[in-house]
Amino acid sequence: MQSRIFFFPLLFSALMLFSACKDNPSGTDEGEFFEINSWMHQNMELYYFWNELVPEEPNGTITPGDFFDSMLEPDDEFSYYSDDAQSLLQELNGSSFTAGFSPYFGRFFDTDNVFIVVEFSYPNSPAKEAGIERGDFIIKINGQDITINNYLDLYYAESATTTYTLAEYDSSQNTLVESETVELTKAELDLDPVVYSDIIEENGSKIGYLLYARFLTGENDQFIESLDNVLSNFKNAGVDELVVDLRYNPGGRISAATNFANALAPPSVTSNEEVFVRYEYNENLENFYIEDGGLDSPNLVARFSDDPNNLNLDRVYFLTTSSSASASELLINGLTPYMEVISIGTPTFGKFYGSYVLTGENANPPNNYAVVPVTLKYSNANGFSDFRDGLAPDHPIEENILELKAVGDTTDVMLAKAIQLITGGEGPPAKVSTPLLIEKLDDPIRLKRGNVFFE
Repeated sequence: MQSRIFFFPLLFSALMLFSACKDNPSGTDEGEFFEINSWMHQNMELYYFWNELVPEEPNGTITPGDFFDSMLEPDDEFSYYSDDAQSLLQELNGSSFTAGFSPYFGRFFDTDNVFIVVEFSYPNSPAKEAGIERGDFIIKINGQDITINNYLDLYYAESATTTYTLAEYDSSQNTLVESETVELTKAELDLDPVVYSDIIEENGSKIGYLLYARFLTGENDQFIESLDNVLSNFKNAGVDELVVDLRYNPGGRISAATNFANALAPPSVTSNEEVFVRYEYNENLENFYIEDGGLDSPNLVARFSDDPNNLNLDRVYFLTTSSSASASELLINGLTPYMEVISIGTPTFGKFYGSYVLTGENANPPNNYAVVPVTLKYSNANGFSDFRDGLAPDHPIEENILELKAVGDTTDVMLAKAIQLITGGEGPPAKVSTPLLIEKLDDPIRLKRGNVFFE
């Protein structure tokens, strides 16, 4: 696979000369990790949103991981590094070593045991072919109980053959009861983010429904084409309402979000090339982009453009949860100034930052590291940003994670609410609470992989 570096070579070359002359001016002992840490230091100086916190000189006496962490703003939970740039780039293109299902990690408040609920299975994946479906429970991996101390290690382990112990929920005892064991062989899969689509005809309305898992372009834009095909089918079928299910979408490429937005915004907005989102950088980077391309530089402003798949909608419905982050929020926020955007579910995550992906293949000497620093903050055309508590839903609905419906089931509580709003029929109550006290556990790996990535 050909590596892709998500930054601008002109800027990098010009400012790299400035940074290089600062290396080890005192002639002191550089340390074992000086070359790698110097490369990290240079990139963080140039691109990090809070670059004023980056120390004046690199420290080569500590590991690259410790040095990278030492440069971060204390509340920055999104920047990260990798010592395997190739694998990271493959992951960001949608290729993952996986069994092919999306996990919800949870636990009952009175125990340290963790369970996984399958949010959905990808089509044509080992999980799907083995019958693993939305709503299935997993309580053991490779015979080990899943706990708060090992749930990420067990789920993301690189072992190919993996056994999953399934369970059934006993509502009378409020417990999960072991049922069967399934053995799956993980593989390197190209995970198409278009997980499911359907056209629902109800009370004279043709409602397009789409479960979209990540904002990805794929190799040679294969996932852009996949989404465009669904949107084209919706358009040809005369879909007049659209429900976009982003409740498990952690984000991804800005280019994928912009492509999607062009099909959703009113044609008057796309033909006039109105502002979709604006970007803000550290002072030096901001000034460089202004001087290089003016205030309307594509590095500072993303605009709508005409799209043959535009659905000519007056409004759009989004299903959201706290797992809806980054590019999911960017899409919702960017459309809000121009059309009726109706959200159903729970508040989104609250991430209004974006990142560049910087790899070391062209460093001197080359290295296999990548750094993914927060590089920008985005806002919509009205200047709205800083939604730290997430984007609040217009219609609060909380799905019962213990009793999930199949993907696309019109009795799913969130989808049912959307249908009710569209048709004026009867719908679910305004709030459906999970009957047991359940704590959702963080998945920092998925969150970081779903960063807003600027190309």
